[in-house]
Amino acid sequence: MDLLRETKRLSAGTPVILVTGHGSEETAVKAMKEGAFNYLAKPIDLHRLRAELESALRWRAAQLQTAELQQELLTRRRGDSELVGVSQAVQQIREKIRQVGPTHATILITGETGVGKEVVAGALQAASDRAGKPFVKVNVAALPRDLLESELFGHERGAFTSAVRTRKGRFELADGGTLFLDEIAECPPEVQVKLLRVLQEHEFERVGGSETLRADVRLLCATNKDLKKEMAEGRFREDLYYRINVIQIQIPPLRDRVKDLDVLVPHFLKQIAQRESAREAKALGPGTMEALRGYAWPGNVRELRHAIEHAYLLTPGTEILPDALPEEVLKSAGRALGASASGAPAAPQGEALSVGLDLPMEEVERRYILAVYEKARGNKTQAAKMLGIGLKTLYRKLEKYGLGGDGNDEAAKDAG
Repeated sequence: MDLLRETKRLSAGTPVILVTGHGSEETAVKAMKEGAFNYLAKPIDLHRLRAELESALRWRAAQLQTAELQQELLTRRRGDSELVGVSQAVQQIREKIRQVGPTHATILITGETGVGKEVVAGALQAASDRAGKPFVKVNVAALPRDLLESELFGHERGAFTSAVRTRKGRFELADGGTLFLDEIAECPPEVQVKLLRVLQEHEFERVGGSETLRADVRLLCATNKDLKKEMAEGRFREDLYYRINVIQIQIPPLRDRVKDLDVLVPHFLKQIAQRESAREAKALGPGTMEALRGYAWPGNVRELRHAIEHAYLLTPGTEILPDALPEEVLKSAGRALGASASGAPAAPQGEALSVGLDLPMEEVERRYILAVYEKARGNKTQAAKMLGIGLKTLYRKLEKYGLGGDGNDEAAKDAG
């Protein structure tokens, strides 16, 4: 017992398993109260001992992760709260954050997947008097339904089979700070009841516990679903909806704020260069921004970042050309350009090609056709397919640009 006490004094986080041939129930209880991880009597079953050692190691690893998590929660990184954009929609969101960030109101952030709901949550945290305090994020949809309650509210030892130790939940970890619940619509009914109580009474119990705990937490929620529809179909509680929807911030999709590409793209290029410790900066080459503007971005800002990263990593030099972009981006831009080149009405996303970098549409078209022609390595038939235009149309364009076909191409020209 003296060795146990001294070990816990020198290293409180070290799990200690006592093994003795002179044990009693009273001594076992005393050892556990003094902080022993477990207490085993001789003769020892080696399979049992191995299981206890593995359990102790898992417990220690969980403690270390919790400590790292708590340290991370106390460290607010600027990137988490940097709302990038120049469109009117983003400016209005910034103004709303400025107004409601310093309050203690519960805020609902809505918008399609990938629009930046977590970034807005980080900006709200940074604008509040809780900045620098714990900012805990939970993706409700990513957690199994049967573990969500334990994750949010914690559990007592023995509450369920794998609960070998008491564990704090996210509400306790966020005490004094902010808790961000992403995909709140995925929250099961039994957890919705407990959430409602926390919002109303600021108190809860751990799973398997009877002690009432209190937590001072500012709640931010986000969803890509229509919660009114979820209520009407009985999947979301009406009373909880009105509790979390005190203030709503709606983030429009990227296709409705194409102007933001002008600042988002350089922002992502800079981030990736810093991550990759690049010696030389990379920039967009001719036609690349036009191709980006010609895509509808169904995955929004998240998809844009992935596309920029894809192009960055596949570009050996410092100039990122259109052919380094993901195939679906190029195809979409090619269809938009093809409609314009053939005289047919352009697709809605194609309209953005006309503004490019304040270049005339004719110059935008020239740059993009030449970039695709280069990707096709001079194969006019392949380039025409990639652009979505007829071969004759491509010949006329190339002749206009001083790249007319030679005699070997006449058969292909006639076929077109």
